Amino acid sequence: LKTSRPKLPGRSQSSRERIYSAAGVVSCGVVDAMGYGEIGSGVPAEQLTLLKSRNFGVRPLSTAGHLDTWRVLSLTWQPIVIFVFTVLLLTATDFRYSGEAAVVVLYYLGLAALLLFPLVAVAVLLVGVAFSGSTARVRGSAVVFWTWWPFWRFVLCAAAAVLGTYIGDYLWHHQFYPHTRMQRLQAYTEVDPMTASGKRLQDSGIVAFNATAGVDRTRSGCLKNRATYCVAPILVGGEVSKTGQGEAGHAQDLFMAGLDCCGCPGEFRCGDWNVPGTLGGLRILGQERHDMFALAAQEWATTHGKVVKHPLFFEWVSDPVGAYNELYDRGMRIKMLALLGVPSAIVLVVVLLNGVLELLCRAGLAAPIQAPPQPPGLGRALASRFSQQASSHEDDGYDAITNPKYVIL
Repeated sequence: LKTSRPKLPGRSQSSRERIYSAAGVVSCGVVDAMGYGEIGSGVPAEQLTLLKSRNFGVRPLSTAGHLDTWRVLSLTWQPIVIFVFTVLLLTATDFRYSGEAAVVVLYYLGLAALLLFPLVAVAVLLVGVAFSGSTARVRGSAVVFWTWWPFWRFVLCAAAAVLGTYIGDYLWHHQFYPHTRMQRLQAYTEVDPMTASGKRLQDSGIVAFNATAGVDRTRSGCLKNRATYCVAPILVGGEVSKTGQGEAGHAQDLFMAGLDCCGCPGEFRCGDWNVPGTLGGLRILGQERHDMFALAAQEWATTHGKVVKHPLFFEWVSDPVGAYNELYDRGMRIKMLALLGVPSAIVLVVVLLNGVLELLCRAGLAAPIQAPPQPPGLGRALASRFSQQASSHEDDGYDAITNPKYVIL
């Protein structure tokens, strides 16, 4: 990024001003003139007046330098908006349940619009650094200074999008979707496993069995496919017999099921297996899980000589109505905690980054640009004549300046 020599309005430049225009005397103290806070000093009064008047050709593409409280807060609104937008969209239960495709379209369009400016800002600066590095010497401290906030703003926005997507999808698949699906299914009470078949209960979501029902946990079935899919039959008396169910065309269709909660083979310990009370269940939804449990049920039927026609699988709960309500309540608690906690964490991260940048500026590792050391010989005499500021620099590290325009990067 380059700019031509700045001129004070109303009069021609003095020799001293030309020296500083050519040298590019901008330090961390100039950041205060831009309204970003004060870290250093050493800028002459004329140059400071010029910068305060904003009468110069190059403006930062984004916020730069150490920030005051208001500018810290203003940097956080984009990642916060991205996170809130993502979570609210992905957990809009009725809208997503009835129009998944519309949610996907809004998700990508919204994120593209919200991430566009942060991405363009950091991309333009990085391209500028690469181009400047190919034509002139790029100062590392200047690269750090000018790209600090554009880079971290983009990182925060991208992280907010990823985190919001993860939380939103988790709440949808584990809390809100099962609740919404069961809300559209039927609830049955006093179900008798002797007379109820899987075909008859195809529209069931919440089921409470009668007092005769039990689960045979010692004769469970299982299938290993990365996870262990465990099933146990629901039947009268809670024990598989060699006669009765499974004979004369009576199918065993009702099973309690769970993941990684049995020995395979071994005792079934899924859900509320050790909680006394009424035997109840919440329907396990999702085609992939249903298919895996169905294979486990077929393995069980083959082992015990039973027939499975229309298998249904339930999560074992002692209070099915309470468990159904808890799906929504727990989802809302996590959602509210995320909407309050993550924005606060974003503000804290920006405050910490602001402090790190101040430390880098004080250590000289981040600065817009420093005045070059005075040249030897005749150049030293001229610099001493026109500027006492220039004569304070040492001879070490001098690089010849071939371009009378200062280079920020």
